[in-house]
Formats: sequence, C-alpha cells, structure tokens
Amino acid sequence: MALMNTLRNKMGKVVVGMISFAILAFVFTDLKDSFFSNGNDRSVGEIAGESVDVEEYQKILETLKVNYQNNFGRSPGEVEMRSLRDQAWQFLVVEKAFAKVFDNAGVEVGTDELFDMVQGKNVSTDIQQIFTNPQTGQFDKNRLIQTIASLNTSPQGRAQWAEFERNLIPGRLRIKYDNLLEQTSIVSKYEAEQEYKAQSSVAEAKYLYIPFYAIADSTVTASDSEMNAYIKNHADDYKAEWSRSIKYVDFPIIPTSEDSLFYRDELREIKEEFLTVKDDSVYAALNTDEAPFFAEYAINQLPVILRSNINILNKDDVIGPYIDNGNYVLYKISDVIEGSTGYARASHILIKWEDDSDAAKTTARTEALGILRDLQNGADFSETAKDKSKDGGSAIRGGDLDWFDSDRMVKPFSDAVFGATSKGLISSPVESEFGYHIIKVTELPSYTKYKISMVRREIMASDETRDYVFRKADYFAGTSDNLNDFTNNSGKDTLVVLEADNISKNDTSVPRIDNARQIVTWLFNTASEGQVSQVFEIDDQYIVAVMTSEVEEGTADLESVRLEVEQKVKNEKKEKLIADKVAALSGTLEERKESFGNDATVYESSDIKLSSLSLPSVGTSPDAIGTLFAMQSGEFSKPIATENGVVILNLINVTHAPEIADYTSYRNTLEQGLRNRASFYIGETIREWASIEDKRYKFY
Repeated sequence: MALMNTLRNKMGKVVVGMISFAILAFVFTDLKDSFFSNGNDRSVGEIAGESVDVEEYQKILETLKVNYQNNFGRSPGEVEMRSLRDQAWQFLVVEKAFAKVFDNAGVEVGTDELFDMVQGKNVSTDIQQIFTNPQTGQFDKNRLIQTIASLNTSPQGRAQWAEFERNLIPGRLRIKYDNLLEQTSIVSKYEAEQEYKAQSSVAEAKYLYIPFYAIADSTVTASDSEMNAYIKNHADDYKAEWSRSIKYVDFPIIPTSEDSLFYRDELREIKEEFLTVKDDSVYAALNTDEAPFFAEYAINQLPVILRSNINILNKDDVIGPYIDNGNYVLYKISDVIEGSTGYARASHILIKWEDDSDAAKTTARTEALGILRDLQNGADFSETAKDKSKDGGSAIRGGDLDWFDSDRMVKPFSDAVFGATSKGLISSPVESEFGYHIIKVTELPSYTKYKISMVRREIMASDETRDYVFRKADYFAGTSDNLNDFTNNSGKDTLVVLEADNISKNDTSVPRIDNARQIVTWLFNTASEGQVSQVFEIDDQYIVAVMTSEVEEGTADLESVRLEVEQKVKNEKKEKLIADKVAALSGTLEERKESFGNDATVYESSDIKLSSLSLPSVGTSPDAIGTLFAMQSGEFSKPIATENGVVILNLINVTHAPEIADYTSYRNTLEQGLRNRASFYIGETIREWASIEDKRYKFY
C-alpha cells in the first residue's frame, strides 16, 4: 500500500490524467507545421537517447487539455497550462525511459492481468476512483460494466477503451518493478548490530569550542586564485545550471480619469433602466462585469456606502454609481425583509475585580460608576477606554466591539445592548463573569436584511490609453540598442530599472512579474548579452528587458558565488590559525580556554550518541562524533574543524551498548527505511540513466 501511495504521488497526475481522458473523450487535434516557428529544430527534448518531436509532445498536451475541459467545464488558464505541460512531459519520460527499463528487466503486464485490473477481483485503484458513486463514496462496478458496454458499441468507443487500458499499464509496471527491486533491500545481522550500537552507546565528554568569528575577518584574506582553487576542489558543491540575467523597466497601464468617467457615465445610463426592471438579479447578471451580482446582507455585512446611508435605503432604490475596489458599482435594493438574527454595535470599558471577594467587587463597581459619571459629564469614551479598560483587544480600538449578534456576547451584556432603545451610554454598569462593563451602544439592534442586486463595471484602461503607454514603451525599446542605451534612456525617463538574476530556461516568473514566460522564451531563444527586447505585454503593464549576463551549465564561476566562497576560504585559514594556537596550549580544557580568550567556550554533555551528527551547542560535526567514540577515557583530541569553528574533545567515558540476543527490530527498521526510499531512488536512477534533456523552452 505504501508503494501504491508513492506511485500515486509521483506518477498519478500523469497516468490518472490520461486514464480519465480516455473515459471522457479521445480527441486529438491535428497540428499544422505553421503552428511552430522554431525553424527546422522540432525537438522539445531527448529522453533515453530518443529525440522527442514537438508534434508528439503537443498531441499528448492536447489530450490533457481536453481532459481538463471535460472535468472542469472550462479551458485551462495559464497557470493550469503550466501544470499540464509538465504532466505531458512526465508522461513521455515514463513512456520512453521507464518503459525501456521495465522491458529490459522482463517486467510486463499480460492480458489476463490487465483484465483482472479492469474487471476482475483486483480492480485498479485508479479505476475505482473514476467509477466511485458520489452518493455512497464506494466503487460502482455496475457503472464500470455499463460504460464498457456502451463504448464497445462503436469503433470510436472501442478505440477509447483500448487507449484507456493501455494507459493503465505504466502504473502497474512501475509497481511490479519497484516491488521486484524492493526484495533486494536486505540488511545483514552485522549492519543491524552496528545500528543498535550507534543508537545505544553513549559518550560523556567535555569539549572546547572556538568559533571562526574568534578571528576577525580583517586579519585574513582570500585571493581570486585561492577562491577559484576552492571551487575546483569542491566542484560538486558548486554545480551551476544554465541561467541568464536581465534588467527591465515596466510601463504600467493605468486607467486615466477619462477612462474612469467613461464607465461612470455608462452606469449612469444603465441606472435609468435598472430602476424600472422587475427581475433585478437577472438584469444584474446579464449586465455586470463580475460577481457578485446578487446577495442578501444583514446590516453588518452591507457594503460601506450602503451602511452609511442605511436610514434612507428603500426597496427599489438604485444607489450609485460608486467606486468599490477598482469597480464602479450600481446597487439596487431588491427587497427589504426581517431576518431571525439581530445585529448591534457597541463599545465598552471593562473593569475587572482583583479577586472574587465581595470587597473586591465593590471596589470594581465603585471604579466603574466613577468612570461612567465622567463619561456622562463629557469625557471622551474612546480615550477613556484606551486608558482604563482591562479588555486589551478592544481597548486599543477605543472600546469598539464592531457588529455582533446576540449569541456572541455573554448574556448580561447581550441583554443590555439588545434591550436598548436609543444609542449612547447605558445608564449603569453591567455585571458579567468578566467584570463590570460600561457600555455605549453605537448602532441599535437591527433584524433587517437587504437583498441587493449589483451591476459592476471594472475600470479598465481604454484602447487609447493602452496605445499611448505602448508607444512610450516601444519608443524606449526602439531607441535602446544595447545595455548602455538602456541604462541612459531609463535615466532620462526616470524609469526604475529592476533586475532579475539567474533565470532558468523553464522559469515561469521573474521577480515582481508572475506571468513572465514570454520574457523567458525570448531570453533563451533569441536574446544575446546586451540585446534589448521587444515590448512585452504582461497583465497590466508593458515590459522592456535587456539581457545582462549568462551562466553556462557546469561549475559556477567565481563571481556568482564570490561571497560564499570568500567566507569558506577565510574559514579554512581561520581554522589553521585557531588550530595552531590551541595546539600550543596545554592543561585542562578550562585552562586552555582561559589562555585562548573570551571567544572560547567549554561545554559538557553526558548524552552524546554515535548516531548523532552534531555536538550540543556546536552544531553539525560528524568528524568530531566519530573521533570521540574512537578515543580512550581521559584522552584529548587534536583540533577538529566543524561547520562553524574548531573543537577539542576530552573524553570522560563511553558506555558501550551491551550485547543483545536479537537484533531483529533494528534490522526491520533499517529494511523498512530502505524500502520506503526505494521508489524514489529507482525513479532518480532511471532519470539519471535516461540523460533527460528538456528543451521545451524553445516552444513554450
């Protein structure tokens, strides 16, 4: 079952997506060569030595798109398309890389096994999911049989079902292959014994720790040649992917006042008709730009402009147009009804008693009465609440509790507010379990509900506005032939130049631009260093970019990792300085600490285990742990480098784990760990073997 879950997590989107599509539709879109504009290079990548033609990839992508449309009733947007493109690519990886491995291992799914997966006793979990009865939540085999019978009545249906069954096979092959290799996850008695000892043996030790910052950065230097040598010696830690960097400026497309007035005037015209129509919500639905077009509101939920005019709202009134969150809105009061729940608004000042004694309560009431008198004589309620109230949450808002229904507050408080007949101070403090409340009713209880129909117009830039902004961006791009021009022109036009470094070929966004795929496509297909782009229209802005640099795949160059490598080289030098200094010291660790100086610290721990990778208060230090368990009691170690400093160990004692008769539980734990990781490592190994090269960036 664990393996099934692993498979579903890693491959489910691809395989199940294809299966779902085969049930719903089997549609392929004919692709014309004119769709592609990348010259004679039609390859989107290479998998296991086989070139993948863009048309083959697009065919699978179209299949997934139709599947999405049938499942969700709409075409996928750009965000969904990114996911579908990745699913199509992963499907090809499964088909071209994994299938070859399965075939070489002799792993196959026969006819009888396939029938059993579809209609037999061991129906595929993927089929069970597709044919789950929504009412019962259970697999409906009769529905499956009916679907098969229906599809078999036509050649197209039979083709759909055949494709569906074919797409079940990769998942089952992966399960069988994983299970086959999992059987090789064997742990010997010796390995189990060592695991037991690593977990159970305990060392007690003192250790002197000197962090690298004990040596000032200014006392050591790192030359370029030293840093380059460091990178060469640690090449595996500084692998670089192919990336490019840009600078860019944006030209925001912002509606002008004339654009705003256009939509206001349009709604003013609609307002006359809106006043006379009878079916308000239908009219609003047909004329609004976006939801909501109809809603039922209690008084506390009303849009602010309506709540501020609550006393003059009447049925069939049309209010507006008003601006609300970037829209012009007309509100029609379609109906006014009485609801079952009332809402009120109040502020309070809470005075708590010190304890539950009568004397303490009397003191608190006396204080509350004094505050109430001050308020009745003109003291400011908000300022008094901030100063006197013991309810910190409302005190910072001047005591305001916002709107609430009768069930939200404790009963004495609710009874007082919902029994009020006028706004203002309640004449005496109200006692509750929390203390005495001095209450000011700011809005009387209301049970009224309002049915509101709304016509919204999103305030958008007109074509004229967009054209004007585009001409500015286009002129900037046209007069910027290189990076120097780009920089000078942006200065003249007081444009803010933004940077986006280390962009990868499959990135879909860059800093501050979410939907940047068209920029990335330009950057990796036609751009060269210093080249200025054409104008890109992205959301509500035009973008002009210039390529500034490139990092080729391989080992990172010094400039891209300079700060990190400089510190690493300095730390190596600090390590030697510290080691040389402490090696010359003698005596106890405490005496060596005093000789070294204030930055040195002596720690002690009685629970250090061989299975640990770190020393308490020091951090990651596997070399120190290994050294400690090889030492003799009382022995001092040589200086040992850790992640952030140098340590000297003094072993007090090691309590070795006693021999036990049975190591089965440790063996089982190790084997289970191997099995749990097997599927992941199998997938990674196959992908590495397949030498997958993804070149979809040329087309998408």
